[in-house]
Amino acid sequence: MDLPMYFIVGRRPVKLIKPDAGGMDVLAYNWETGEFQREMDYLTTVLMGEGDVDQVSEQEFSQLVMELQNEK
Repeated sequence: MDLPMYFIVGRRPVKLIKPDAGGMDVLAYNWETGEFQREMDYLTTVLMGEGDVDQVSEQEFSQLVMELQNEK
């Protein structure tokens, strides 16, 4: 699997990344802080396409993150 991968789940940005130590992390946007935090529960959601899940480009992902941070 090529990482990073970028998803929008509902309206929440979620990304799969490869940490320096190896493996995979799932990071989801935190509405309150505007930062990303580890949320492994989203792994099945994004890989199985459960619910309202769209895989997007890094550019689309970054644009949505900027919009959400500007709304804060």
